[in-house]
Amino acid sequence: MLDLRKLKPINGQVVVVDDPKEEKSGSILLPETITAGRLIRGTILAESSFLLENGTYETTGLSVGDKVVYGNLAGAGNINEQDKLIYRIVRWNEILGIEVK
Repeated sequence: MLDLRKLKPINGQVVVVDDPKEEKSGSILLPETITAGRLIRGTILAESSFLLENGTYETTGLSVGDKVVYGNLAGAGNINEQDKLIYRIVRWNEILGIEVK
């Protein structure tokens, strides 16, 4: 199985881990169509620069450890069986915001 924690992204991709969700007892399960627009908080584990049309590389402005927000359907994700967290490969421009410290 692919371990996204050990992946070095390329061409403007970033690897993020979804922050653990707060579990609430007695919660109602909603269909994905209702939760599709939900925002997710996560932490950047790895990032890469991207190639511009003029042949130079540009940084994404993101750093490892940044707390970021992105859409529920952003990127491609995988649940790690050991720690039960969701790891995603997300394009840098799918990141909607960086949490200010």
